[in-house]
Amino acid sequence: MLSIFDHTRHSVARFVGMRSVISFGLAVLFIAATVVSFQVTDASAQSVCFERTALLKHLSGKFEEAPVAAGLAANGSMLEVFSSPDGVTWTIVLTQPNGATCVMASGESWIGVKQPKKGKVS
Repeated sequence: MLSIFDHTRHSVARFVGMRSVISFGLAVLFIAATVVSFQVTDASAQSVCFERTALLKHLSGKFEEAPVAAGLAANGSMLEVFSSPDGVTWTIVLTQPNGATCVMASGESWIGVKQPKKGKVS
């Protein structure tokens, strides 16, 4: 049978452990909010930029990457996603209206997502 002292000690330990979990969760939320709220005004300030033709030749030659998605931004920039045929590597490239072509992100394990047919939402 537990004494009142043992019960209190157990409750305090549980409270301290819970406080650690809450503190960790708040720290993760703070970091996520900071990352999400950070806005880059100039793509070249946070990325590596190249001459477009040379970059596309490099992506194709070294990684066998080809365009798998593209879109136009409101400011006239073109965003492109390049991926190797098997999705092992991928690169996101932003070409600005002034011609600067910058690597925004790159990684591994690209998975293409098929868009649902018009009228069908899953």
